[in-house]
Amino acid sequence: MFNWTLFFCLFGISLPGIIITVPNAVKSMESRIKKSAPPDKKIPSMRVITVLGIVQSSVLILIAAAVGTLLSPLINFRAPFFESLVKGENIWSSLHPQLLPSLTLGIGGGIVFVAAYYGIFRPRLDEETVRIMERLRMDLGLAGRLLYGGIAEEVLTRWGLLSFFIWLGKLIASDITPVIVWTSIVVSGILFGLGHLPSYVGSGCKKTPLFITLMISLNLWASLIFGWLFWNYGLVAAIIAHMMFHLVWYPFDIKFYKRLKSISEKF
Repeated sequence: MFNWTLFFCLFGISLPGIIITVPNAVKSMESRIKKSAPPDKKIPSMRVITVLGIVQSSVLILIAAAVGTLLSPLINFRAPFFESLVKGENIWSSLHPQLLPSLTLGIGGGIVFVAAYYGIFRPRLDEETVRIMERLRMDLGLAGRLLYGGIAEEVLTRWGLLSFFIWLGKLIASDITPVIVWTSIVVSGILFGLGHLPSYVGSGCKKTPLFITLMISLNLWASLIFGWLFWNYGLVAAIIAHMMFHLVWYPFDIKFYKRLKSISEKF
């Protein structure tokens, strides 16, 4: 039986991130949108574009929440914390087994992520792409990154997309094996990385091989961790780890973006 209460719970907790993130993203891309419009055509107002963006993102989350809620019992992937929450049960008993692994992997994985970004990719990207990419992240603010990245993206990618691929693998192989799970984690992780491209490219980042490699490889690294946690502990473990990534990354973003901004203002 479809768990409507769980479905609405997961959709509901994703909405704040959408409401915070989409207006900031549209504002960041406003000048680019106006420049790309044909001179003889009037584009909708930014308010209309923002509303359409919120609706589009909400529909995607709605579908992902529904897919995950429908398929997770069939593949034995769960969201024990949220299931306890909607049933009115003791949430601590379902939460505390997930805290140590999610915090440990979230912080440790976040440190590796940050080291790779600042040590390998950032120095080799063109300055304009770095400036745009980091400005977009700063415009989101910490709340947007935690609520959208930590919650909405996990409902979309792990709960919806990953559950679908594992279910599809089960249909093909008649069983769920580690190979099927890991393949599904990798495929959904690559799609997760590619899904970040449109907003960055739409804002002016150059779609170079290095930039695409950055998007895929670092998001795949994160997806391996979040996917494993979802597999072994549940959805909230992936959410906590994703939030830890952003908490580790945020102070570095502030420091390096301010430094880049101050250098740009001098010239």
